[in-house]
Amino acid sequence: MSYRCLSVVSCLVISAALLFSQAKPEADLKFDIKAIDPSADPCSDFYQFACGGWLARNPIPHDRSSWAVYQQMRDLNQKRVMEILEQAEQEAKSQDERKVGDYYAACSDEKTIEKKDLDPLHAELERIGAIKNSDDLAEAVAHLHTLGSDALFATYSDQKLGDATKVIAVLDQSMLNLPDPSYYLSDDLENRKNREEYRAHLEKEFVLLGKNPQQAAESAEDVLRIETALARASLTPVERRDRKAWYHEMRLADLQKLAPAFPWQRYFAAIGVDPGGDLNVSVPKYTQTVDELVAKAPISTWKNYLRWELVRLATPAMPSRFREAEFDFYGKALRGVKEQKSRPQQCEELTNRDLGEIIGKVYAERYFSPQTKQHVLDMVARLRKAMQQDFEESSWMSPATKAEALKKLELLHAMIGYPDHWRDYSGLEIRRGDALGNAFRGQQFEFRRVMTKIGKPVDRGEFYELVQGVEGYHDNPLNVIVFTAGILQPPFFDPRMGDAVNLGLAGAVIGHEMSHAFDDKGHLFDGEGNMRNWWTPEDSKNYDQRAACFVRQYSSYTAVDDVKVNGQLTLGENIADNGGLQLAWLGFQSLPSQHAAVVDGYTPEQRFFLGWSQWRCVTATEKTAKEWARRDNHSPGRWRVNGVVSNMAAFAQAYHCKAGDAMVNKERCRIW
Repeated sequence: MSYRCLSVVSCLVISAALLFSQAKPEADLKFDIKAIDPSADPCSDFYQFACGGWLARNPIPHDRSSWAVYQQMRDLNQKRVMEILEQAEQEAKSQDERKVGDYYAACSDEKTIEKKDLDPLHAELERIGAIKNSDDLAEAVAHLHTLGSDALFATYSDQKLGDATKVIAVLDQSMLNLPDPSYYLSDDLENRKNREEYRAHLEKEFVLLGKNPQQAAESAEDVLRIETALARASLTPVERRDRKAWYHEMRLADLQKLAPAFPWQRYFAAIGVDPGGDLNVSVPKYTQTVDELVAKAPISTWKNYLRWELVRLATPAMPSRFREAEFDFYGKALRGVKEQKSRPQQCEELTNRDLGEIIGKVYAERYFSPQTKQHVLDMVARLRKAMQQDFEESSWMSPATKAEALKKLELLHAMIGYPDHWRDYSGLEIRRGDALGNAFRGQQFEFRRVMTKIGKPVDRGEFYELVQGVEGYHDNPLNVIVFTAGILQPPFFDPRMGDAVNLGLAGAVIGHEMSHAFDDKGHLFDGEGNMRNWWTPEDSKNYDQRAACFVRQYSSYTAVDDVKVNGQLTLGENIADNGGLQLAWLGFQSLPSQHAAVVDGYTPEQRFFLGWSQWRCVTATEKTAKEWARRDNHSPGRWRVNGVVSNMAAFAQAYHCKAGDAMVNKERCRIW
């Protein structure tokens, strides 16, 4: 399991939005002027003006907790991927495609899964049942880690912060089985209810494993005791925004002194990693808590905790009663979803997880043209030039800091569509009729791939997201922006549309990712990807003052009910949203005058802002909206629109807004 998406990567997927009604044909996936609510005043609430028509005709589908443009694009890509899977299942053209077809066929074969029942899990349950001491525990945890779990703690590889050319092992906190630590620790009514529902869910899962109700209740209590202790020691989502807060280099001997009760040598031997070099023990206090639990908790408690971790891991390939129980809690109770996804959808997601680059290669060949790639690269070049201009004209940075910023911008690499090279799956065995075995072997293959990076040169041409996914991100240690073939489709990027919409939408999101290289965390990395302070003290002070403006602005907004937006948690994304649209505007202004035609009654300038705003139209269940407010580092869609445009004089001019209007901030926040 990798924490890149939670740390140095800006992921579009969490709060991306949707403009269009459900189930439209592929040809209609494009910018839609009917998404507008013409009765709304754009100077009072631009989000309602830009998205009101869409919101009125887009209820949340019963199998979703939210609905957004990302979802519609993902649905289209899922349809395309399903065609690839079904063709591979019937008539594979290569060994790799045969693996895809066999994996999907095994997952879809519910009759065989039901007939086998728990038999495929028996060996793993016996392994856990045989634990007698801490050495056995370490080996059992290690084995679960190779299967894709982050039981007790997470292990992966990542770049060294002080030397981005090196890859080291990382020991990090677990993701936990509730969304964030507050779900275990907060005493408010809603979280107390969530915990009681979680306890009931755990009891149900243990009954499904064969325990009687009393045993199941005791087992659930064991799990909650372990997970609550881990939650207390975990960094919160806000704390994890500080990259230094979860980076602590040490050697194995230091780790053993820090946490002597856990047999680290046995653990590393079991996962096949030589811990002789530097380690990032991300959160020392968390590791100490793990050690205290190992020293004090009975072996019977550990067995129940690991059984639960195993079931969570195995559920997607288990009999339907386990999948239904999982959905009842994580879908219905926790996020307000009404219906479970179909089995073909579930199997598409699972096949993507374990064989994603095989599918992505076929997807890119079918749906991503060289012309689209070149169009996007041209847009990146235009945005890069705009950012260079912005740096050079900056009145608050000294020449020394400007020189460093320009150097980093020059070194910023863009990967568009697909990775520089494709993964080799020849070492992965896939069998028809063995859904759970395929899932476990797929995760073992991925774990080994990640861990074998340790001590080797950094691969700067790798994608961390699926090519067929609707994804874009920035990575600080790699100093790279990435856009997948799956997102570079209409309506996100549409050659049929004019420059105003494409720059307001795709251009602003490209600018968003570029701005992440210089957001409140990104600006602490240099052009080579090393965490290094290249700011003069005065420039650093100026930066912090400008960033504080965004914290004040967004903290004043309401996310849902009485829950406010967390301006500190969302700071990096707010800086990137504002910087991205400013850069796209600079790029738009550099276009020749023949692009000034009025279309559908809106000027190019007005359409530019509509392109940005309609990409953020989103609706979510109340429970999901509250969960996002607690842990999502993106602001809600309404404030990703209104918060940004209210900082831009160009918007006020385009829509003839006046001082005193809600969309004209008295204190306009801006860094880039």
